[in-house]
Amino acid sequence: MGETQGNGEWPLPAFYFSVSISGCAGDTAFQEVSGLEFRIDTEEYFEGGNNLVYHLPKSIKNSNLTLKRAVTDKTSKLLTWCLGILDDQFSKPIPTKSVSINLLNENGVTCKSWTASNAYPVKLKMEPFNSTKNDIAIEEIEICFNHLKRNL
Repeated sequence: MGETQGNGEWPLPAFYFSVSISGCAGDTAFQEVSGLEFRIDTEEYFEGGNNLVYHLPKSIKNSNLTLKRAVTDKTSKLLTWCLGILDDQFSKPIPTKSVSINLLNENGVTCKSWTASNAYPVKLKMEPFNSTKNDIAIEEIEICFNHLKRNL
């Protein structure tokens, strides 16, 4: 079994989480969040005479966040933000936001937290409709960002 450490049972389950996006109060119910990752790209450097290969750090790359939820109506502030960028067609600067993802314990207390800064949507997609399944309609929002920070 897991250990008890201050905020609840460990290891934490992945199904109890919350998402908050600055300026989008009320748009917090998501079915799935993915893309909490970064990687360091490397460049190979070959040392002559010794047949050694060094991997030198080159740049840090973030994945995009993908948020999935049930389709909402047009009054959603998150959807308004996404559609506003599409409607403006880059005629003015894209408004960026901060996205926080919180992993919660059984009492709803944040145990782990990540913040993606300077975020904006790059993709809005409807999951496929299928007449042979009894699923709810899901929209997927992909968000790119400049920096991912683990807070806790």
